[in-house]
Amino acid sequence: MDMPLPPLNPQSPSEPVGAPPARQDTPSAAPPVHRFTPCTEPFRWEGIPVTAYQSTPATAADFAGITRQTLFGHGGETIGFEVRYFEIAPGGWSSLECHEHAHAVIGLRGVGKVLLGDTVQTLGFLDLAYIGANCVHRLVNDGPTPFGFLCIVDAKRDRPRRLRPADVPELLDNPALAPLIQRAAVQTTPCPE
Repeated sequence: MDMPLPPLNPQSPSEPVGAPPARQDTPSAAPPVHRFTPCTEPFRWEGIPVTAYQSTPATAADFAGITRQTLFGHGGETIGFEVRYFEIAPGGWSSLECHEHAHAVIGLRGVGKVLLGDTVQTLGFLDLAYIGANCVHRLVNDGPTPFGFLCIVDAKRDRPRRLRPADVPELLDNPALAPLIQRAAVQTTPCPE
C-alpha cells in the first residue's frame, strides 16, 4: 500500500534529513529579473549594459560590428560560468582565436557562419555549436540581418590567443575556409556598433 506524501509547505521547503543547508545567493544591487526587450533593435535585456566585444585593445582588423551583453556571471550570482549574448551586425566578424577553454554557443537570431577548426558551419535559431579547447574559431555574419548568439563559458578561463592568417597556413589552403580567415584583409572597414 502506497503511503500518501505529506503536503508541501511553501513556508518551509522540504529537505532530506542531514542535507547541507541550501545555498543562498547574496542579494545584489541588480534586480533578479532582467526583462528581454523584443521590440528593440538590436536585441537587449533591460538593466544589462552593452559592452565592447573585447576588453583589451586590438587593431580594427581583428573584429568588426560585434557587441556583448553578459547576462549571467557578473551580477553577483554564485555560479562558475558566464552566459553572454553577442550580436554581430551584417558584414561583421569576431576575432580569429583559440584558447584552452571551451565554449557552448546557441544561435538566437539571424544566421551566421562559424569557423570550427578545419570546417565551416551555418548557425541559425537554436542551433548548437561546441567550440572545444584549442579549436581555431571565428564567427561571421554575411547575412542582411543581425546574427545573435548565446555563449556559455567558464567564469575562470585563460585569455584567448589571437591569430593572424599567417598563423594558420594549412587552413588558408582550403578555399572554403580562406574567406573567413582573411576576413579582415578582405573587408577592412569596421561595421558600426
